Amino acid sequence: MSKDLTEALRLLTNVDQNSLTGTPEPLKDRGAAAKQKASTLNTAKGSASGIASPLVETAYANRTWHSDTTINSSDGIFTLVIKPVKQVYFKDAVNADVEMEYKAP
Repeated sequence: MSKDLTEALRLLTNVDQNSLTGTPEPLKDRGAAAKQKASTLNTAKGSASGIASPLVETAYANRTWHSDTTINSSDGIFTLVIKPVKQVYFKDAVNADVEMEYKAP
């Protein structure tokens, strides 16, 4: 029966038993890829995008805060009441205003 299946597969794929060598042909040498050059226009204007470091906080008194949050240790022995920061105001290296707003815990 296996001989019949082998013969049927050979007929379906049209592969001649004498043409099979067991190893594929080696790839032809293609050489190096051709050199290409590209360019773009640099339209950015200094601080037009992004923040120039370093950031310097304008004043500690300008900070805003979330409401008090209580944090308990996993064993319940220690309890901390903290007031998380909500917003902080900075100036960057080119004197632009930067505002960072933090989520409530």
